[in-house]
This record gives sequence, structure tokens and C-alpha cells, in this order.
Amino acid sequence: MRHKPARESMSVRSEALRYWRSIHAKYSLLNDFNRQRRSAAAKKMRQRSKERNRLSIFSVVFFVAVFLIILLTEVFFIDDRHNSILISEKRPDEFDAIADIPDYVIDDRKLVEIDSYRRQELSVKNIHDNSLIRKDVYNSRLKARVSGKLIKAMRATEKFNWKFLKSPEISYFSANSSSSDAHWMPVINHRHKFFVYSAFYDNRKGRIIRIIGATLTKKSERVWCKYWYSNSSTLILGGAVKIIRENWNLKYSACFVACPLSIYRNGKQPIPPPESVSVLTSPGGNATNKLTVINNLDVDVNKTKNSFAVCVKPLHFDYNYINQIIEFIELNRIIGVEHFTLYNHTIGPEVGCILESYVKEGIVTILPWKLNLESQKEIRTEGLFSALNDCMYRYMYRYKYILMIDLDEYIVPHSNLTLPELITFLNARADVRKIGAISFQNSFFYLQWPDDPSSAGLPALVTQRKTRRRQRFHPHKQRSKYIAVSPFVVEAGNHFVWEFLPQHGTLNVPSEVAFLHHYRICEFGGDDCVRNPRTTDTSMVRYRDQLVTAFTSKVESLSQSCHLPPLNTAAAAAVSPQLWPISGV
Repeated sequence: MRHKPARESMSVRSEALRYWRSIHAKYSLLNDFNRQRRSAAAKKMRQRSKERNRLSIFSVVFFVAVFLIILLTEVFFIDDRHNSILISEKRPDEFDAIADIPDYVIDDRKLVEIDSYRRQELSVKNIHDNSLIRKDVYNSRLKARVSGKLIKAMRATEKFNWKFLKSPEISYFSANSSSSDAHWMPVINHRHKFFVYSAFYDNRKGRIIRIIGATLTKKSERVWCKYWYSNSSTLILGGAVKIIRENWNLKYSACFVACPLSIYRNGKQPIPPPESVSVLTSPGGNATNKLTVINNLDVDVNKTKNSFAVCVKPLHFDYNYINQIIEFIELNRIIGVEHFTLYNHTIGPEVGCILESYVKEGIVTILPWKLNLESQKEIRTEGLFSALNDCMYRYMYRYKYILMIDLDEYIVPHSNLTLPELITFLNARADVRKIGAISFQNSFFYLQWPDDPSSAGLPALVTQRKTRRRQRFHPHKQRSKYIAVSPFVVEAGNHFVWEFLPQHGTLNVPSEVAFLHHYRICEFGGDDCVRNPRTTDTSMVRYRDQLVTAFTSKVESLSQSCHLPPLNTAAAAAVSPQLWPISGV
């Protein structure tokens, strides 16, 4: 009886031990299950990661393969539509039509065709020594054979119906047809619209004929250049289209067409500039345009040393603000401008009469501008970039400094009185050899702001009435305008130059030296702009006496012949629709 409690104690401990062992066994099984589950989940994640890696590698390989297919297609099949033209074989490095121009991509295969594809010799005079350059079509590596299929295609070209042409008649040009300049003419193309306007001889980065045109912004057709010489000889070479970069991603854009002035026969040989040129989309097509080639290289450089000209984008919407056009011309003449070029899309009768008087004086040139593309829907603002570049090339070498401004803008010196004085001031402080353009910051003189009290009783002259301007200047390249320095600009834009000759660039002028006076209403509509911080700028008062005298004299001389309304007081602006509405709030 004495050992009974000990036995009972041992029995309790045994029961407890068995109980905990059973609990441990249960939890061990649970832990094993959780361990297996975690292991399976980790294995599944590793498998998914491998699948993603394989998918990524497959995607990369797929896109690389697609890119290579596109590249091979571009290289080997881009000219399938010309499969009826058999061009003789030549090495890829045999043709470099426009020398060191990096911004043009020239097709490596070039074609020379003489007088409607008859095999004969072309003899043209070398302008340097009057020697004859003879191109034997039999022996030349640029020889082309024409199959019967191509001849049929040539005849079929005449039957193309260009539905988007307003005029049902299309003119075809031959050796006996006269060429024209500054006139939009079509390039027959059954895929899209294509127009050309003017042609210039450009020898700055390799010898080319540079044509101003308008075409499809993306994937424009291949082109050919047909040269017309005074001895009735013709020559056809492959050309290149370069889209002018500022196009707002619209369907059509201003463009350059580069036509080379070199061919290969026993090495690279130059050819003389032609009298005129046509742009074709097929070497067997008929010429529906014929542009006179303008050559400004014979201009006396000494006469253009410090000369100034203004280029203005096309005038449209029946532009007829007589006070604005007279003030613009007369004030710029006071500042130092000698010549003005404007493009006539649509001009009202009074402004047309005024401009004709300036044309007779040799101060203004008006060029027609009837581009058959819808403004702001198909192309930017009546194709203004074609106009700006045409104007720049038209007066290259003839004027040293070319102002690219609008009718409501003035480049005004603040450290000097005139533009020639400003240029002298800047040249003394910068490396003249590197200046390709001179940029000026923009400041708005909003028309909603009140008139200057001192302008009461003056004619309707915006530069004298609006002396309050926005305090903040826009940075360069934003709303800025510039003076192009000839002949260093290759591609002109609206607010800045896109491309210069090598070793040239833009000189950014500080606002305290000179800046752009821009007279307009609020740029985003409404009257919110009047809340912007403003300051008073009376710099234009310096020109008041000269401007009022010139303005009044011009109005009086044309008042009867051009039927001008009263312009002697500012109050006239409120009663005449022909006046620019510049009344303040």
C-alpha cells in the first residue's frame, strides 16, 4: 500500500507523455503538409518564371525577325513598281549625286534618258570652258532599256484622272513649251497629291537643283528630274524628296526635291545646270510641270553686304487691312529694310491696289500662291513653310539678312536705332563667321490693353497706340522670330532655323538689346491675357514722326486711286471694315 501513489504518479506521467506524443505526431504531419505545400508553390513559381523568360525571349526574337523582314523588303523590293525598267548593273559606291549632303537619301540606281528614250548622244555645253560633255547612251553604265510594257505605261499615264484637281485640264510640257517660276504645278501621281513651285541652283553642299514643293508627309513617291537645255537636249536623273520638318503631322507637308548635277561615266562627272527642270514620278511619264531654274550666284556680293529683306507667309482670308500693311512696310523701311516679298493667296481690293503701288516702286514683290491643298486640314496654313523657304532661296546672295516675320510683328532694336546699326553692334560681340541666323525673343503687345494717351489724334498706327507689353519674354525657339543670314541657312522654319551649313548656328540676342514686338489679341481667345503682368514700352515712339509722315503721305497719294477710307485719325478704325481693329478696352 505504501508504493501505490508512486505507481499512480508514473501512470499519470505515462498518460501525459503519450498524449503529448500524439499531439506532436499530429503537428508533425501538419508541418510536413505545410512544407510540401510551400515547396510545391515555390516550384510552381519557378516554373512560371521560366515560362515568362522563355516568352520574353520569344517576343524579342519575333520582333527582331519582323524588323529584319521589313528591312529586307525595303532593300530588295522597294522598286518593284518600276520592274519594267531594266537598268544596267553597277557597283553601289558608284553614285554620290549630291556629294556630302547627309539629309538626303538618294536611291543608288540612277537613270539617264535622252530624248524620249531613243539611243543617241547628248551634247551639252560646259559653262566653264564651253567644251562639250558627251554622254553615249550605248556605253554608259546609266543606260536604260525600255520594254514594250513601259511604253504602254507611258501612254496610259495620260489617262490618269486626278480627281482632286479643281481644273479638269492638265498641261503637258515639251522642249518647245515655256517654263515658269513661282507657280504651283502638279506632278502626276495616281497615289497622292504632289505639287512643285520653284527651282534653284544650289552649290553649297554639293551641286544640286533644289525644288520647293508640297507632297505627302509620309511615304511619298520616288521622283525623277528631267533637265531641259537650251539646245533642246534633255536628261533624266533620279531625284530625292526631303520633307520639311515643321508640318504638325498633317497629311501633306512642304518639301524639297533634290536633283543631282553629277553622273557617272568613268568616274564622277559634273553636268551643267539646266535652263529648266520637271519633276516626274516615272522616267517614262509626261511632264506636267516645267520650272525655270533660278541661279543667284552671279550677284555682286559687295552690293548685298548689309542689305535687308522681309519674307511674309501667304496672305489669305481676303486680307484687306490697309492701315496694317502700310504701317508694316513704312516702319520696316525706316528701321532699315529694303525689300518685301509677299505671297498672294487671297488679297482684298484695297490692299491689292496699295501693294501694286509698292511693286511699281520696286519695294515689294508679290508672288501668286494657289496651292490646291486644304489649309489646316491637309497642310499647315496655306503651306507657309514652302513660302518661307522659297523666299529664302529666292533672295539668297541678293540680300544678306532676311527677316522671317508676320505682318503683326516687328524686330525692334533697343540698344540701337536701325537694323544695320544692330548688326554692327552684334558682329562686334560675336564670331561673325559662325552666325547663320539671329534670333529675337517674343513679347506680346495685347490689343485689348488700353491705348497710350499720347497717341490720341494720331492715325490708326498700332505701334504708336499700344505701348503696354507682357512683362515676361518667351524663350528662344518659342514664339521667337529670326533674321536668316545668307547663304548659311539650309532649311528655314517659322520660329527658328532647322538646318544650317556646317560650322554655323543661331545667335540668341538678349532682350535688352533687341526683341520681337508682337501686336495681337489674346493668343488663346477671350480676354484672360490682360491679367498678365505688364510693363510700359515706349521704344516705338522714337520712330513716330517719321512713321506718321510716311503713312500720311502714302495714304494721301493713294486715297483716290485705291478708294481708301479716311485714315487721318484713330477714330476711323471704328467705322471702316478695311482697317485693322486695334481699339483698346
